[in-house]
Amino acid sequence: MNLYRAAWGIDTLERLALGTSPMHRLHPRAKLLTTCGYVVTVISFPSQQLSGLMPFLLYPAVLMSLSGTPYKPLLGRLLAALPFALMGGLSNLFLLSETALYLGPWPVSMGMVSLASILLKTLLTVLGVLLLIATTPFFEISRQLTQLGMPKILNLQLLMTYRYISLLLAEAAAMVTAYSLRSPAQKGIKMQDMGCFLGQLILRSFDRAERVYHAMQCRGFDGMYRGTGQRRFRFLDYGYTLGLGIAFGVCRCFNLSVFLGSFIG
Repeated sequence: MNLYRAAWGIDTLERLALGTSPMHRLHPRAKLLTTCGYVVTVISFPSQQLSGLMPFLLYPAVLMSLSGTPYKPLLGRLLAALPFALMGGLSNLFLLSETALYLGPWPVSMGMVSLASILLKTLLTVLGVLLLIATTPFFEISRQLTQLGMPKILNLQLLMTYRYISLLLAEAAAMVTAYSLRSPAQKGIKMQDMGCFLGQLILRSFDRAERVYHAMQCRGFDGMYRGTGQRRFRFLDYGYTLGLGIAFGVCRCFNLSVFLGSFIG
């Protein structure tokens, strides 16, 4: 069933984060800061400067190679984000109709360039965040966010939502299975039954959340997650963060694609 596959798929990146590659062994804060710098740098490009984004394709490609992350789990989640970017950029096709360049005899409008830029930015930023989650356990990311100043209550809500959304999907899948067994000839849930279905899902979610909370209290939970130990920031972590930060700054200030094209030409 699709809901069961969705619940299982949410944990895929969490399982990948338990690897032992060189990327996995880096300090979580180094990877978090680098990802934030990468996302901010990519977003800062003007919508018409499409060629300047090309060097940033190397970052996810190299990280996937070094960490051994398979591309299929990432692409599946990336495809879910692209339609939203596509709908957000379609209006530029009509608002920006002036010609930006020519590909042979065919003119390319500013709207087309802007749309391509939005899609490429979405691809790069989503891949960057997914690679962070695929190489770093989410609990470590949450702990680093707290140490960097994120409000603890907001961080707790983020961690709990990420951790237990799979339980909500499993509850919904069990209800869909029960509904299908009682109506074997029915495809999907009838619209007149949808209100009752959602109401029961909310009640079951409240009950499951109560049981989860009591189980956490029995294990000593007092409102804060506490890790086992802190990893030290090594020289390699400093070099990784500083080196990539400088590389992102150089790629942002200088259009390396144009420079290399003119140099090769």
